Amino acid sequence: MKPADRQKRILAIGLLFWIALPTWASSQDKIPPEVIERTAAQGTALVLVGLKVPWQMESSLSEDGLYAQRAAIASIQTDLLSHLEGRKYRIVRRYQEIPGIALQVGADALAELARLPIVTNVLLDQPPEASASHDASSSRVSLDAVSEKVPPDLFKRAATQGTVLVIAGLRTPWQREELLTDALLTLQRASIQDAQSYLLAELIGTPYRVTRLYRSIPGIALRVGVDALKVLERSPAVTNVIADRPAAAAR
Repeated sequence: MKPADRQKRILAIGLLFWIALPTWASSQDKIPPEVIERTAAQGTALVLVGLKVPWQMESSLSEDGLYAQRAAIASIQTDLLSHLEGRKYRIVRRYQEIPGIALQVGADALAELARLPIVTNVLLDQPPEASASHDASSSRVSLDAVSEKVPPDLFKRAATQGTVLVIAGLRTPWQREELLTDALLTLQRASIQDAQSYLLAELIGTPYRVTRLYRSIPGIALRVGVDALKVLERSPAVTNVIADRPAAAAR
């Protein structure tokens, strides 16, 4: 499997912004209806399970910090699997960089995931797409497959120019900062940072560059190519994508 395809399967890092604000979602919200429906219809479902463990982007960690974080992730994965013992499940992938694990689960295992406090959320996983052939036609963008998240013009420009500047809106609870207490302001900014970190984890394996990280609004500015635009299109953390303008040259 290509690195880009592998990273598309990376867990939504539990959509960590929901961890920061636990009162906004009950434990029942861990399992979306589509996961339950898929399991009921097929007997099992491929899922991505977010795990409750402190996490930072590895690029921001020292060597010792990176080792400690990966050890903590491995430990909580093992803890989860011990709770699932005797239930219907299969390991699809264990992640070492982010706090999650990909599983194929039956109804009994799904019920256990909903109950466990170490589980932050469960998302439907999708099998990796078959690799496209690399002939001349593979570089053309099919606009029929594009939904409203990413405007077709951005795909056209990225295909023509190689990259395009964009701002991606992120799906996280938000209020104007002047309406928040100091404690809620801290939580909101942490939620935005976690959502940004999740999206960057999804983009691993595609050419991209961060141009601005916002701390007060749920968004991130990027320079991306077609492959990265496709990731933004499918990402559950992204609400919309708009064209960004290049920074004005200093006079």
